[in-house]
Amino acid sequence: MDNNAVAAFFGKVPCNIVANGALREPQVAGYLATREHFEGDGTGCYLQLPVGSGKTGLMGITPFGIARGRVLIVTPNLIIRQTVQRELNISNPGNFYVKRDVLKPPLTGPYLTELKTGANIHDCDNAHIVIANVQQFAGEDNRWYEQLSRDYFDLILVDEGHHNVADTWRRLFGYFANARVISYTATPVRADGQQMLGKRIYSYGYARSMMMGFISQIDAVYVAPAAITFTAKGKTHELSLEQVLEMREKDWFSRGIALSDTCDRNIVDASLRQLEEARKHGRPRQIIAAACSIRHAGQIAALYREKGYRAEILSSDMKRDERDNVEAALRSGALDVVTQVQMLGEGYDLGTLSVAAVFRPYRSLSPYIQFVGRILRLAEPDMPGSAGNRVYVVSHVGMNDERWWEDFTNFDKDDQRFFAEYLAGAQEELLDVSDGSRLTLRPFMRVLNETVNAYVQKGFLREIDTALVNEVLDDIRKRGFDPAEFGLSEEVMRRRLEIAAQSGREIPAYALPVQPQARREALRVRITQEARSIADTVANRLRLDHRGRDLRRVFSGKGPHNAAILITLAQGMQNKTMGIGSGERDSAAIEQFEAAIERSADIADALTSLVKEKIGEG
Repeated sequence: MDNNAVAAFFGKVPCNIVANGALREPQVAGYLATREHFEGDGTGCYLQLPVGSGKTGLMGITPFGIARGRVLIVTPNLIIRQTVQRELNISNPGNFYVKRDVLKPPLTGPYLTELKTGANIHDCDNAHIVIANVQQFAGEDNRWYEQLSRDYFDLILVDEGHHNVADTWRRLFGYFANARVISYTATPVRADGQQMLGKRIYSYGYARSMMMGFISQIDAVYVAPAAITFTAKGKTHELSLEQVLEMREKDWFSRGIALSDTCDRNIVDASLRQLEEARKHGRPRQIIAAACSIRHAGQIAALYREKGYRAEILSSDMKRDERDNVEAALRSGALDVVTQVQMLGEGYDLGTLSVAAVFRPYRSLSPYIQFVGRILRLAEPDMPGSAGNRVYVVSHVGMNDERWWEDFTNFDKDDQRFFAEYLAGAQEELLDVSDGSRLTLRPFMRVLNETVNAYVQKGFLREIDTALVNEVLDDIRKRGFDPAEFGLSEEVMRRRLEIAAQSGREIPAYALPVQPQARREALRVRITQEARSIADTVANRLRLDHRGRDLRRVFSGKGPHNAAILITLAQGMQNKTMGIGSGERDSAAIEQFEAAIERSADIADALTSLVKEKIGEG
């Protein structure tokens, strides 16, 4: 099938788009904006839509009446590629085209091909749409560039298009230089402040999307301590809430708050309060937590476990099957909490994630919005106005993430001033928010005490926008539909906005008592993870390959490779600190575990010295 045959299909097949009441407003309006754009100058462009507003469906209908040849859909990761493939696969009985009455059976296309292991050029030739991860086009000797002609694609549709300024994307666009590029994103700026390529031709606001019931109603809840006491550089400081709000502008302070067990414990309590609030309206509901580092994720998971909640870690250093098992447990509802470090990112679709717990300071708006986006999908999509679709982002005022919430709630303003101001301040170099485990485990700031009497809850909106309500209802009528057909009226939409506009109210602090047994069991797991952090620290200091075998000659019988040997040695030193022998951890008390964890930095120093000495002797 050549490009002429593909163009004939997209140009002549009967399809129901413009007057289709089963399609969402941003899908129809986004399609029309795209068609109008390519009837004019036809340069690269992008559309800005919140997660959950129908972006995959919009990509699916875009080629009809627009594409003059084959279409390439490029995604940034495997999860998004699988989602797009599932939704647009006409072999799937529940595919988007049939479900939304776009195409009538029997379907003769569009046929899809995935660029994956085993795919070849014949698969591409037989498809109207080719779906690929951008990684498929990486590398100097790329087989797809060798097999695909430069005019092979007419349209390139880029999902999560804020990535499109990266080098791999630029090479892709440069090779298929005659292809017209359309990007789709929830945020038009990257974490490094660079703006997307192309002209924005359409945007659909978060407030409007909430009002229509496409995404969840969202509140921010902040731990706001009345007083906090901490030590730094050998000095003790006591701060009021007002002083905390002044100090949070300093990177070292916001990072110290994030890595504090005391502050993390209060974020845990606040997030559990909101989880239980969400669970009043249906189960399961779950928490997704953002940590600073793998070690930090382990600390946070232990705090949830000691409260009696089922928590697991997701990190890039886990084996594939381990990650799969955690994700399967999360999707099945077997987990209450997943703590992760830059995992479950763009495209992760799980409506039961109702609380985003932020345990790290973000240094720009884009990654903050991407993380918050993980909880915006509806838990009850068939009941958009349900209280079960209310979600929460929980943080601590001392981490200074509140500024990104304020920018997020202003994100709907359709003017260039906001973006100009944001871009002017977003060129900062991102702060390294790791816990420093590459070199040391010793905290530079230690919070001794924090008095928390209440949390501050802020709604997404500050006021009811009556003009927006009327505008939405008028747009629906202009499409030839009665808003009542969609369960919408001025009263319904105002009620949804009123819920979203609750702001600035205090809610009482929440603290579940911890059973001593649960704390001991959580510490038992955490100390094992701490041994791994100690081993990583020592390996990084001494520049040892984790999978190398340098240490086998001086520590025979301790393990198959350097990492395993260092973990074994770290565990031995932990046992010595606790005053127990090998295999006796099940008999250890809470105080013994706490003492060993407290001594992690000292153990790392001692192990570093021991290994250096043994290597020298060897």
